Amino acid sequence: MEDNRDRIIVIVAGYTNDMRRFIDTNPGLAGRFTKTIEFPPYKPKELCEILRRMAARQQFTLPEGFEAALTPWLAQRSRSDDWSNAREMRTLLEKAREAQAARVALEGGDMRRLEIVDLLFAIGEDA
Repeated sequence: MEDNRDRIIVIVAGYTNDMRRFIDTNPGLAGRFTKTIEFPPYKPKELCEILRRMAARQQFTLPEGFEAALTPWLAQRSRSDDWSNAREMRTLLEKAREAQAARVALEGGDMRRLEIVDLLFAIGEDA
């Protein structure tokens, strides 16, 4: 990295505290990684849009008003130390799809539509 500093760009990415610990592991790293770009966390509305887009990419639809059901959970969950921002939406979608598959297997229904009950199950709340 040092020998080719005029021809190479090295990017390391991660959560702020993890990156600080990484840079602090070696005194020479701070001098080699001199630029830091810190991105603010997504807001609940943005996270809902990310979830909507992820679902659409997988050809699933979300119910009207799902944002209102998720916003309190997002606000509370985002304060947790293990919060993973947009990755949390991917995990939520996976859990909601599992809940939806079980529900449809028992009750029938649209295989491409997630319901509020699926999302609530995914976040650990009763419908």
